[in-house]
Amino acid sequence: MRSAGHAPQCAIVPRPATPLPPLWLAISAVTAGITVVFGVQRWIDHFVTAPGAQDLYLHLVAARVGLTHGWSHIYDIGLQGQAARTLGPSGTLIDSMHLFISPPPTAWMLVPLAWQPPAVSYLAWTVLNLSAFIAAGWLVVPGPRFAKLTVLLVSLALWPVHYQFWAGQTVVATLSLMALAYWLLERDRWVLCGLAMAAAFCFKPQDVLLVPLALLISGRFKPVAAFAAAGAVMVTLWAATLGWSGIAAWQHDLAIIQADPHNSPLSYSFLIGRNLATSATEAALGILTLGFAWYRRTRVDLVFCLGVVGSTMSAGYLHEFDMAILVLGAWIVLRSRPSVSQRVWLLAGIVAAQFIALGQPVPMLLWEPVWMLLLGLEPWLHGHESTVLSHIRPVQAPALESSRR
Repeated sequence: MRSAGHAPQCAIVPRPATPLPPLWLAISAVTAGITVVFGVQRWIDHFVTAPGAQDLYLHLVAARVGLTHGWSHIYDIGLQGQAARTLGPSGTLIDSMHLFISPPPTAWMLVPLAWQPPAVSYLAWTVLNLSAFIAAGWLVVPGPRFAKLTVLLVSLALWPVHYQFWAGQTVVATLSLMALAYWLLERDRWVLCGLAMAAAFCFKPQDVLLVPLALLISGRFKPVAAFAAAGAVMVTLWAATLGWSGIAAWQHDLAIIQADPHNSPLSYSFLIGRNLATSATEAALGILTLGFAWYRRTRVDLVFCLGVVGSTMSAGYLHEFDMAILVLGAWIVLRSRPSVSQRVWLLAGIVAAQFIALGQPVPMLLWEPVWMLLLGLEPWLHGHESTVLSHIRPVQAPALESSRR
């Protein structure tokens, strides 16, 4: 019998120990985390010292022009200059390198921030984009939480991603919507996938231009049909708000931007020059990418990634921050246990991306076509590596057995 006054003792069951992450993963997370901390410090310094000296002010300028003079005038260079001067000394520059040419929705969307101080607008836009980037990565990046966190930290540490935040750019908006589109595509949510892709084209269409074509060539007609229908509605709305004069002004601004060679530092004109050979090279790379998309049409992940890298290779207007869109392709590739060759080349891509910070785009320009080729060969590479490993293991087993004797 139990003695009175003594409560029964309960056995304490120890919790199973949480396994520590692999050493290489922990080192990667710490290294990337330190880099991100320095990057955020640069954002804050930019935010404090020159909040108007970033590309976001161009969208704020367009929003102010639309609210003041009507939305058909957002591409009027003279009115953009007048609106820019109201932002202070740091936002007065309107020239061939600083001109609003984005689709109209980017100006509409920034109406709530149009009359805020540049610092407030920049802070709000950065927080919104950072939240969207993290949410997109958490949705698409595979693996346990620590692995997801590591991949996100490495992604934020890449120069093109850091630079797009520093400049207040809209690449992350396109990336996040395309990540959502891919997630919906995997779940056969055709209509919502098409709507998400159409929304992504409202920001940086040149960064993902070939993705719908790659899906179409691979036989995925339903999401492309939804994308086309939504796109037709959007284009009609744009045309209605701009009118013929607004459309002509937009075309004029695009011509000014395209005529300035400094607006294409990450296109193949950097290697070949601005000539017919460059246009032929970009077109050939785009066509070859679509050919690989058809060849690997049974793998939606490869089709989508080929569409992304094909878009950047064939774009004639591409800045350093536009290369951030390639992060989405890397996230998607990681979802399907890529081959060793693929993993090694993704690591090489990290190095190539950091060279852009030094003003050296050549490594990235050379990296892209090889990645396209590896994506096209991925199933063969994976199968070949599995075959090699299956032959190595039986040879190793007797050697290990004999060493134990």
